[in-house]
Amino acid sequence: MKSFDAYVRKQLLEKFPSMVFFFVISMLPEFAAKAFGFFFLVIFSIASDVRQKRLDLLLYLPLTRKRIFLFEYAFLTLLLFVSFFAGLPFASRTVETWVMLFKSLIFLWAYLGIVLSAVSVGMDPFGAAFLFLLFDLVVSSIGSSRLSANFNPYKLISPIRQDNIVLSAAFALFIIYASYKLFTQRGGEK
Repeated sequence: MKSFDAYVRKQLLEKFPSMVFFFVISMLPEFAAKAFGFFFLVIFSIASDVRQKRLDLLLYLPLTRKRIFLFEYAFLTLLLFVSFFAGLPFASRTVETWVMLFKSLIFLWAYLGIVLSAVSVGMDPFGAAFLFLLFDLVVSSIGSSRLSANFNPYKLISPIRQDNIVLSAAFALFIIYASYKLFTQRGGEK
Protein backbone atom coordinates (compact mmCIF):
# COMPACT_ATOMS: atom_id res chain seq x y z
CA MET A 1 0.00 0.00 0.00
CA LYS A 2 2.92 2.36 0.58
CA SER A 3 3.95 1.97 -3.06
CA PHE A 4 0.46 2.92 -4.24
CA ASP A 5 0.46 5.96 -1.93
CA ALA A 6 3.83 7.03 -3.33
CA TYR A 7 2.56 6.56 -6.88
CA VAL A 8 -0.62 8.60 -6.26
CA ARG A 9 1.34 11.32 -4.46
CA LYS A 10 3.81 11.55 -7.35
CA GLN A 11 1.02 11.76 -9.95
CA LEU A 12 -0.87 14.42 -8.01
CA LEU A 13 2.19 16.53 -7.24
CA GLU A 14 3.33 16.62 -10.86
CA LYS A 15 -0.01 16.98 -12.60
CA PHE A 16 -2.33 18.53 -10.05
CA PRO A 17 -3.69 21.55 -12.03
CA SER A 18 -4.59 19.61 -15.17
CA MET A 19 -5.92 16.65 -13.20
CA VAL A 20 -8.18 18.86 -11.06
CA PHE A 21 -9.57 20.66 -14.10
CA PHE A 22 -10.51 17.46 -15.94
CA PHE A 23 -11.67 15.79 -12.73
CA VAL A 24 -14.13 18.63 -12.11
CA ILE A 25 -15.42 18.29 -15.68
CA SER A 26 -15.89 14.56 -15.16
CA MET A 27 -18.09 15.26 -12.12
CA LEU A 28 -20.87 16.47 -14.43
CA PRO A 29 -23.61 13.83 -14.52
CA GLU A 30 -23.45 13.12 -18.24
CA PHE A 31 -21.53 10.46 -20.14
CA ALA A 32 -20.07 12.96 -22.63
CA ALA A 33 -18.58 15.06 -19.80
CA LYS A 34 -17.13 11.99 -18.08
CA ALA A 35 -15.70 10.69 -21.36
CA PHE A 36 -14.15 14.09 -22.14
CA GLY A 37 -12.66 14.44 -18.66
CA PHE A 38 -11.27 10.93 -18.48
CA PHE A 39 -9.91 11.03 -22.00
CA PHE A 40 -7.67 13.89 -20.92
CA LEU A 41 -6.94 12.37 -17.51
CA VAL A 42 -5.58 9.28 -19.29
CA ILE A 43 -3.46 11.49 -21.52
CA PHE A 44 -2.11 13.62 -18.66
CA SER A 45 -1.32 10.73 -16.34
CA ILE A 46 0.96 7.88 -17.43
CA ALA A 47 0.97 8.97 -21.09
CA SER A 48 2.63 12.27 -20.23
CA ASP A 49 5.23 10.43 -18.12
CA VAL A 50 6.10 8.26 -21.09
CA ARG A 51 6.13 11.15 -23.53
CA GLN A 52 8.51 13.11 -21.32
CA LYS A 53 10.74 10.04 -20.79
CA ARG A 54 9.95 9.81 -17.07
CA LEU A 55 8.82 6.20 -16.96
CA ASP A 56 12.22 5.05 -15.77
CA LEU A 57 11.99 7.51 -12.89
CA LEU A 58 8.92 5.63 -11.67
CA LEU A 59 11.04 2.50 -11.44
CA TYR A 60 13.11 4.22 -8.75
CA LEU A 61 10.15 4.46 -6.34
CA PRO A 62 10.79 1.29 -6.57
CA LEU A 63 8.05 0.04 -8.86
CA THR A 64 7.97 -2.67 -11.47
CA ARG A 65 6.29 -2.17 -14.82
CA LYS A 66 3.52 -4.51 -13.67
CA ARG A 67 2.90 -2.35 -10.59
CA ILE A 68 3.00 0.86 -12.62
CA PHE A 69 0.32 -0.52 -14.91
CA LEU A 70 -1.85 -1.79 -12.06
CA PHE A 71 -1.43 1.42 -10.04
CA GLU A 72 -2.37 3.57 -13.03
CA TYR A 73 -5.39 1.36 -13.69
CA ALA A 74 -6.46 1.50 -10.03
CA PHE A 75 -5.76 5.24 -9.70
CA LEU A 76 -7.85 6.24 -12.71
CA THR A 77 -10.64 3.80 -11.83
CA LEU A 78 -10.70 5.23 -8.30
CA LEU A 79 -10.85 8.77 -9.71
CA LEU A 80 -13.81 7.74 -11.86
CA PHE A 81 -15.70 6.37 -8.86
CA VAL A 82 -14.93 9.48 -6.78
CA SER A 83 -16.07 11.78 -9.60
CA PHE A 84 -19.24 9.72 -10.06
CA PHE A 85 -20.21 9.76 -6.39
CA ALA A 86 -19.23 13.44 -5.99
CA GLY A 87 -21.51 14.32 -8.91
CA LEU A 88 -24.30 11.96 -7.84
CA PRO A 89 -26.27 14.60 -5.88
CA PHE A 90 -26.64 16.55 -9.13
CA ALA A 91 -27.80 13.55 -11.17
CA SER A 92 -31.19 11.95 -11.40
CA ARG A 93 -31.08 8.77 -9.36
CA THR A 94 -32.35 6.31 -11.92
CA VAL A 95 -31.06 3.11 -13.46
CA GLU A 96 -29.58 5.18 -16.32
CA THR A 97 -27.29 6.91 -13.84
CA TRP A 98 -25.76 3.59 -12.81
CA VAL A 99 -25.56 2.48 -16.45
CA MET A 100 -23.64 5.70 -17.12
CA LEU A 101 -21.12 4.70 -14.43
CA PHE A 102 -20.60 1.36 -16.16
CA LYS A 103 -20.32 3.05 -19.58
CA SER A 104 -17.75 5.47 -18.16
CA LEU A 105 -15.71 2.54 -16.83
CA ILE A 106 -15.81 0.89 -20.26
CA PHE A 107 -14.66 4.11 -21.90
CA LEU A 108 -11.85 4.61 -19.37
CA TRP A 109 -10.57 1.04 -19.64
CA ALA A 110 -10.64 1.05 -23.45
CA TYR A 111 -8.79 4.35 -23.82
CA LEU A 112 -6.30 3.56 -21.06
CA GLY A 113 -5.63 0.28 -22.84
CA ILE A 114 -5.19 2.00 -26.20
CA VAL A 115 -2.76 4.57 -24.78
CA LEU A 116 -0.68 2.02 -22.89
CA SER A 117 -0.63 -0.33 -25.90
CA ALA A 118 0.59 2.52 -28.10
CA VAL A 119 3.27 3.37 -25.57
CA SER A 120 4.40 -0.25 -25.48
CA VAL A 121 4.96 -0.43 -29.22
CA GLY A 122 6.80 2.89 -29.34
CA MET A 123 4.04 5.19 -30.60
CA ASP A 124 3.38 8.66 -29.28
CA PRO A 125 0.65 8.24 -26.62
CA PHE A 126 -1.03 11.57 -27.38
CA GLY A 127 -1.16 10.90 -31.10
CA ALA A 128 -2.43 7.36 -30.58
CA ALA A 129 -5.18 8.53 -28.22
CA PHE A 130 -6.40 11.20 -30.63
CA LEU A 131 -6.15 8.88 -33.65
CA PHE A 132 -8.20 6.20 -31.90
CA LEU A 133 -10.72 8.83 -30.76
CA LEU A 134 -11.07 10.07 -34.35
CA PHE A 135 -11.35 6.48 -35.62
CA ASP A 136 -13.92 5.68 -32.93
CA LEU A 137 -16.02 8.75 -33.72
CA VAL A 138 -15.97 8.25 -37.49
CA VAL A 139 -16.44 4.48 -37.68
CA SER A 140 -19.12 4.39 -34.98
CA SER A 141 -21.16 7.02 -36.84
CA ILE A 142 -21.41 4.92 -40.01
CA GLY A 143 -24.27 2.50 -40.57
CA SER A 144 -26.59 0.93 -38.07
CA SER A 145 -26.26 -1.46 -35.16
CA ARG A 146 -29.31 -3.41 -36.38
CA LEU A 147 -29.06 -6.27 -38.80
CA SER A 148 -29.70 -4.72 -42.19
CA ALA A 149 -27.85 -3.81 -45.36
CA ASN A 150 -25.91 -1.06 -43.57
CA PHE A 151 -25.06 -3.08 -40.41
CA ASN A 152 -21.92 -1.85 -38.64
CA PRO A 153 -20.73 -4.33 -35.99
CA TYR A 154 -18.22 -1.80 -34.62
CA LYS A 155 -21.10 0.22 -33.16
CA LEU A 156 -21.74 -2.67 -30.78
CA ILE A 157 -18.24 -2.54 -29.26
CA SER A 158 -17.33 1.12 -29.71
CA PRO A 159 -16.12 2.69 -26.43
CA ILE A 160 -17.99 5.88 -27.33
CA ARG A 161 -21.26 4.51 -28.76
CA GLN A 162 -21.59 1.29 -26.73
CA ASP A 163 -24.73 0.08 -28.52
CA ASN A 164 -24.24 -3.24 -26.71
CA ILE A 165 -22.84 -2.69 -23.23
CA VAL A 166 -21.83 -6.33 -22.70
CA LEU A 167 -19.87 -6.48 -25.97
CA SER A 168 -18.35 -3.05 -25.30
CA ALA A 169 -17.24 -4.20 -21.85
CA ALA A 170 -15.73 -7.38 -23.31
CA PHE A 171 -13.89 -5.29 -25.94
CA ALA A 172 -12.59 -2.86 -23.29
CA LEU A 173 -11.43 -5.74 -21.08
CA PHE A 174 -9.69 -7.33 -24.06
CA ILE A 175 -7.91 -4.05 -24.83
CA ILE A 176 -6.83 -3.52 -21.22
CA TYR A 177 -5.59 -7.12 -20.95
CA ALA A 178 -3.65 -6.85 -24.22
CA SER A 179 -2.15 -3.55 -23.10
CA TYR A 180 -1.16 -5.12 -19.77
CA LYS A 181 0.68 -7.89 -21.60
CA LEU A 182 2.36 -5.44 -24.00
CA PHE A 183 3.31 -2.96 -21.28
CA THR A 184 4.79 -5.52 -18.92
CA GLN A 185 6.58 -7.56 -21.59
CA ARG A 186 7.76 -4.89 -24.00
CA GLY A 187 8.84 -2.36 -21.43
CA GLY A 188 6.50 0.55 -21.96
CA GLU A 189 8.94 3.14 -23.30
CA LYS A 190 10.96 3.36 -26.47
